[in-house]
Amino acid sequence: MSKLVVANYRVSDAERRAVRRKIALIRATLKRCAALRDELAKLEPVAGEDWATTLAQYDTFEKGNIFEFTEVHNRLEDDLPGVVEQLEKALGEARAKRTRLELTAATLSALGASPEEKAILGTIDARTATLYADKYAVAAAQVEAILRKRLDTPLADPGQAAPTANQLALAAELLAASAGATAVPLPVPRSSASRETSDAARINRLATQIGGLDTSLATFDDLLTRLRELPAADPGQRALLIDSIELAASERLAAARRTREVCDVVEDGNAWLAPFASMSADEHRRKLAEAAAAGNLVAARAARDDARAWAEAEARRLDGARIRAAMVAELQGLGYEVNVQGGEWAEGSRITAARPSEPNYDVQLSAIPGGQVQSKVRAYDHAGRSGGINRRDVEVEQSWCDDLAKINKLLAERGIGAEVLREDGPGTAAQVPLTARHDRGSDELSRPVQLERK
Repeated sequence: MSKLVVANYRVSDAERRAVRRKIALIRATLKRCAALRDELAKLEPVAGEDWATTLAQYDTFEKGNIFEFTEVHNRLEDDLPGVVEQLEKALGEARAKRTRLELTAATLSALGASPEEKAILGTIDARTATLYADKYAVAAAQVEAILRKRLDTPLADPGQAAPTANQLALAAELLAASAGATAVPLPVPRSSASRETSDAARINRLATQIGGLDTSLATFDDLLTRLRELPAADPGQRALLIDSIELAASERLAAARRTREVCDVVEDGNAWLAPFASMSADEHRRKLAEAAAAGNLVAARAARDDARAWAEAEARRLDGARIRAAMVAELQGLGYEVNVQGGEWAEGSRITAARPSEPNYDVQLSAIPGGQVQSKVRAYDHAGRSGGINRRDVEVEQSWCDDLAKINKLLAERGIGAEVLREDGPGTAAQVPLTARHDRGSDELSRPVQLERK
């Protein structure tokens, strides 16, 4: 047999599915950006793009021509991971510095205060966590003024000099780390023990860790409550209390990371399902939702992998069905009688096409591995057929070559692109005729089902 052609056919639906998957992933990241920006905007001025507005625009994108916004999708796909990281860092630090300011005030309160100072320090409690930038700056300046006054005041009781100096050192370290101090450095008491500096550093790290916790993934109010108790704790016991909080914070952070990973895996699975609306797709969505609700990373990965495998198989099935239907329609439009084997277009499936005026030839189109379509002209033995390369074989092969070019052009108008990977020219090799066949109309039991023309 000769005139062998191998081609890849790609439907526009495949590109649309890829874009819809990308949109689903971008939308999930945009939701995180919008939520983080909203939380940060409650505490600090936020410049740059309003991610909630960008998220709302995606509803408009999906209702229109999604390919028109390819540049937008590509930009966001590249930029958003960095945006998430920046927003998380900024929000974590904004929360942490408010926690440090609150702890500084609590440390000063534990040393005793004048009625005026008590009135100021009393307002700097748990509500400090919600202070906006301008109010935070005012509160930080008030605490700094009280601290500087304490540092400048000689200690009257020598017996309390060291403990008080140590507490003041702790307050100074915390305030400096909270970015609340002015450009003038705070004087640290000479008699302060190195332990206080160590404690302050550990408390600062805890404030940063707890501030960076995603409140949608884990709670940390109990950890903040325990942190607030540290300033009034006995200095000798404070290190042990910090050890306990560090252990709890480490466990909480690990749990939050696992939950985030589960969310990311589930979002990836749902993105694979985004182009599909069917009961099968909904069943995979249900399994992903169950894994997310259980916080089970192993189950989430398994559900994600199953969703991807199903989506890829479903895409092949849908594309194959569309390609086969379009090919059959175009073949029939060119006057071919078409027979199809099997109910779906999958690897091993075949289409046979023959012109009524050419009973000794037909064309077989086969789905071969790799998603490609192979077509070949077949000759049948008959009385009077000459051996080797004969003129009639070449004429039929050339005719199919011309028809295939027409079919590919018509398929392109239907949104199905053809990429020819191999093409043997007419007369490249002598036909090896197949055994003479019965009249096409008399072999009903052995023939595939003939499709009606559309």
